[in-house]
Amino acid sequence: MSLNRRHFLAVAGSAVTGLVGGSWSGGVQARAPVLKSQVPGFYRFSLGQFQLTVVSDGTIAFPAEALWPEATNAERDAVLASDFQPTDKSTLQVNVLAVNTGDRLVLIDAGSRGKMKPQPTAGRLLQNLAAAEIKPEEVDTVLITHAHPDHLWGVADASDTERTFSNAEYVIGEAELNFWMQPQHPLENHARWSGIYRQNIKTLAAIKDRIRTVKPDGEVVPGITAIATPGHTPGHTSLQIASGSNQLLCTADVVGNRAVAFQHPDWRGGFDLDLDQGAKTRRAFLDRCASEKVMVSSYHLPFPGVGHVVRTGTAFSWLPSDWRWEEVSPT
Repeated sequence: MSLNRRHFLAVAGSAVTGLVGGSWSGGVQARAPVLKSQVPGFYRFSLGQFQLTVVSDGTIAFPAEALWPEATNAERDAVLASDFQPTDKSTLQVNVLAVNTGDRLVLIDAGSRGKMKPQPTAGRLLQNLAAAEIKPEEVDTVLITHAHPDHLWGVADASDTERTFSNAEYVIGEAELNFWMQPQHPLENHARWSGIYRQNIKTLAAIKDRIRTVKPDGEVVPGITAIATPGHTPGHTSLQIASGSNQLLCTADVVGNRAVAFQHPDWRGGFDLDLDQGAKTRRAFLDRCASEKVMVSSYHLPFPGVGHVVRTGTAFSWLPSDWRWEEVSPT
């Protein structure tokens, strides 16, 4: 049967009329629901023969004036706004780094396990470890960079009676442990720190029989070395991770906000116990990262917190590494 032009236009016109006029009998589907979940919660990459996995514990947020109390409102606002960040608060990622050396599985810090009640977006480490196919009982070593809630409290459950990583030893800087365990502690009645101090004592008691201390430049496990970066806390520890000629520096809390910490490393941080030493350590650490052009893993920078420090005049900037989608295996 032939189909001439007039017949074709008539058939096509009637079809369009049917669709527009609502005579189509197929029905209309409902609008898709608004989703709330965010994925992914881990990022895996290699460093020489080591396999590294950044596992998110979520995020924490603090008022900007609490983080940098000595800067004026105008100074803080200018830096944050220039980086398209909110000016009233700073949201920090909580990036826990798991290092599989082939012989040992090391977790650098342990998140908060939901104990930071005013921070409902934190405490997601266990679910994201499961997504990354890392079982808590497989962890051999947990290195605690310092005894702040988002780093230490996740080593035990809510009642501090059950260790989260049942087979692990817990390594912490000698100076850090001595500071928190000293009698008649200076923070015991402190307006900001007393609650954290009391919880720290309970949490440390839950792992006391499995604690090993490490000194600056001491070996955590083969390939991972402690670096003294005091100021945020007296025994605050960063790490050098090395596999062959490949190196990475892990910052812990030397830096936090991606704009302020780099553009103004000398601003004294509100959560540093030693304000002057914290600023001095931050500049020295950033200078080392920029000079050595070494890869950096940061606990609080935007997930996954892996990149490089670039010198910008007398200050610095953060250059995140490109996300790699391909399957990663040690070289």
